[in-house]
Amino acid sequence: MTRPIPRPRRFARRIFLLLTLIGIGSAIWWFGFRNRNRDGRRELPPVIELIRVESGQRPIMGTLGRIVLYTEDQVTGRAAIEAAFARGQEISEICTDYNPESELMKLSSAPINEPVPVSPTLAAVLMHARATAELTEGAFDPTLGPLTKLWRRARRQKELPSPDQLASARLVANWKNLEVDLEDQFVTLKEENMLLDLGGIAKGFAADEMMGVLHQHGIRSALVALAGDIRLGAPPPGRTGWRVGIKTLGPKLEQIIVVSNCAISTSGDLEQFIEIEGVRYSHIINPATGLGLTRRIAATVMAPTAVQSDPFATYCCINPEQALNLFHDGELSCRIVVLRRGIPVDEATPQFPQVFAPSRTLAP
Repeated sequence: MTRPIPRPRRFARRIFLLLTLIGIGSAIWWFGFRNRNRDGRRELPPVIELIRVESGQRPIMGTLGRIVLYTEDQVTGRAAIEAAFARGQEISEICTDYNPESELMKLSSAPINEPVPVSPTLAAVLMHARATAELTEGAFDPTLGPLTKLWRRARRQKELPSPDQLASARLVANWKNLEVDLEDQFVTLKEENMLLDLGGIAKGFAADEMMGVLHQHGIRSALVALAGDIRLGAPPPGRTGWRVGIKTLGPKLEQIIVVSNCAISTSGDLEQFIEIEGVRYSHIINPATGLGLTRRIAATVMAPTAVQSDPFATYCCINPEQALNLFHDGELSCRIVVLRRGIPVDEATPQFPQVFAPSRTLAP
């Protein structure tokens, strides 16, 4: 049992605490006084002017990438840009399905039902991909590699795959046959002839990682753009956000949104499509048919991270009605434009940012 402090000692302790508080207050007053000039006004700390540094367009992940950032000096900005692109290139080499020697392609040829050790990067991307596939009920599916392979051939030869080819490819394309152990970094494939395709999520993951590298260099105000996937940091100095242009069904810039500290991804058939026997097919594969989408559609998704916005933009194109319901509330939002009987129909969730007409000063 603790003994009570005698009254004289308690009084002395109170005096000590009072003197301590007075001393702290005097110190705060003194430093505050020293920071005032002779006119009695407080001297504010000097304002550090941030300069804009751009990377220009660079080839990466089969497309063009760009970084814009604001920092105190060119040297810091250039070093951060180089480090960010180096990380992006590393992810590209791991996740590409165009190189048979990539880690992803070697995993696709691994024995079935055996856990295969993978790099932390590949484990993380596959974990996000499988989780998204489960949430979208397979509308986004990282195991569509056999169908992707068929569709690439069809685009080159301008000839549709045969029904038998499509049926065989669809049999092995199922996200449920992919197991990912993120903690121990193991991946298990549960079906023969599986072929993984991360084309709908790897760029978003890379954009997030590249932004993380910029943060490591002390940069908070930045933009990372990899084709239609854009990762945004804090706004440019003196602005409320970054100006992001949106194209939907036509080549002209239609609207802009002003956003920051989020990710924006747009998907559609504006640039990647092919016409076969008078039918326009998108590069976005519908898992239900194994063929590219035939309706004109474009979707823009806003999410906290690009590893979310990238695959969900694809999902919005495949199941637009379901996506509008799923994203009606919460931190993700979407805008979908569909061409119906020759007329663009524009729908968006309530929390999607306000859109503006483009101006001549569109630079972010």
